[in-house]
Amino acid sequence: MNIKNFDSEIQALYDEVLTTRTTMSSSYINACNRFIRRAKEADDQNLLGCAYYYLADAYYLLTTDYRRFNLNLLKAIEILQSCGENELLARCFNLLGIDALNHGNHELALDFFLSGKRNCEGLDSSVPGFIDFNIGQIYYVAGDPKQALTYIRSAYKQIRKNKKDSLYYRNILFCYCFEADCYMELDKPDSVRKCLLGIDKLEAEDKAGKEFANGITAADIRTRGYHYIGDMVKFQRYASRLLTLIQNDKHPLDNMEDIFIMCRFFIKIGWIDEAVRIVDNTERSLADFNIAHLKKDFAKLKCELYVCLGDKKKKNEALNEFFQASNDEEKERLANYKFFTDIRNRLYAIEKENVILQKQASTDPLTGLGNRYGLNKFADAAFEKAFDLKRSLAVEILDIDNFKQYNDTYGHQAGDECLTQVASIINEMARENELIHAFRYGGDEFVIIYESMTDKEVMEYATMLRQAVIDLNLSSKYSDKGIVTISQGIRNSVPQETTKLWDYMYAADNALYQVKEHTKGEIIMLHKAVISQKSLDDATHL
Repeated sequence: MNIKNFDSEIQALYDEVLTTRTTMSSSYINACNRFIRRAKEADDQNLLGCAYYYLADAYYLLTTDYRRFNLNLLKAIEILQSCGENELLARCFNLLGIDALNHGNHELALDFFLSGKRNCEGLDSSVPGFIDFNIGQIYYVAGDPKQALTYIRSAYKQIRKNKKDSLYYRNILFCYCFEADCYMELDKPDSVRKCLLGIDKLEAEDKAGKEFANGITAADIRTRGYHYIGDMVKFQRYASRLLTLIQNDKHPLDNMEDIFIMCRFFIKIGWIDEAVRIVDNTERSLADFNIAHLKKDFAKLKCELYVCLGDKKKKNEALNEFFQASNDEEKERLANYKFFTDIRNRLYAIEKENVILQKQASTDPLTGLGNRYGLNKFADAAFEKAFDLKRSLAVEILDIDNFKQYNDTYGHQAGDECLTQVASIINEMARENELIHAFRYGGDEFVIIYESMTDKEVMEYATMLRQAVIDLNLSSKYSDKGIVTISQGIRNSVPQETTKLWDYMYAADNALYQVKEHTKGEIIMLHKAVISQKSLDDATHL
């Protein structure tokens, strides 16, 4: 969707949505609601789907209202799926995956992330970068930091493509932080230093939001990173900053895992008092989130802390919390599976309807063969494949001899019947061989593409087709044989880098012209785009 195609009021609203999102402003939700109202007034489905996506994103980032988050995200997906707005749809699946991760559903999360990536195919977008980042997290949690790094590097490269994204600097920062975490797991101090240096450079950029570099995620990785490489001065500096941030604020959902990791780190290095303060403060933030998986992880953290303190009473209380949260998580998991299954079923129904519509859009209604749109769509992939594999590709153009006179004399109904019978033979040939693909080019012209076939094989099929049309025995007083015949021009060769459908169509059309000029009902095959006496002399005639 290109927002510049809309009026100035809509563009201003969209800019406000992105600005409030970047700053995590409390007015983000309000801006999204106004954006939705304006999209409804404009009666534009792409715009409305976009607006619902951002409203779901706002509820996710700023609130704990998961009912509204889920409701608006589902609305966005249904609308965007129907109108084919794939980039925003990919963002929706990414958000669904993040939500599934927060609930501990890693399998569902991966499924959503992969669905998001499929929607990004063929798009020049940084969205696959966000998704790769999140897939990397799954590998990290699964204990495979090396594979996680592969996804983080891919994420970094793709995110770098679009500096205009409203959260560009935040996403680059998170890549540096996650990369540093992986390198610490792999015990690569020099690589950790480079990541920390990257964060410093990012913070120094004028356009970078300083709030990101000074937030909990960056302070956490700097604290642990500098401790890991032995720079105790910087470790103390960022540890103090981190403790201040944790003590003074309630924290969004995205920071909970960072806080748990930080607390375990302090326990590990013997900063028990600091870990106690973090746990006490986190209770306030966690109370706002009704997510059993987080509560279970928090209860586990408290168990670890109270074991270190030797406080059996609090340890037992934490164990009871862990048990209760585990039961709640199981119930929550089943409820989430039901919710996500409902989404899948609704999306499947939309996809099924879209397949029908797409088929209608790429199919000729009279003959049932592909139309010009279908031909162009198929040919791009077929030529690319043939070029990569260095295999031959043949394009045949055929038409019905003297069809205009036939149509004018016997009537349009008889003309249509003639076209459908010829098309039926072509269609049957294509159904029987998956390397043959047929299209109606327009009027009485048809195009057939043969993949990976020799001249002899192509000519055999073309000859069988010619004979099958003769066998129809459709009377025509305009034919020398007294029945309907077809003329066929073919080009067959291995595509070169510069040859595409147009080159082949040009040669096949010239071959067809030669048939028409000399003896209708024949077949000529050429091997070059340029028509010359030599190429005609070298052509195959039947």
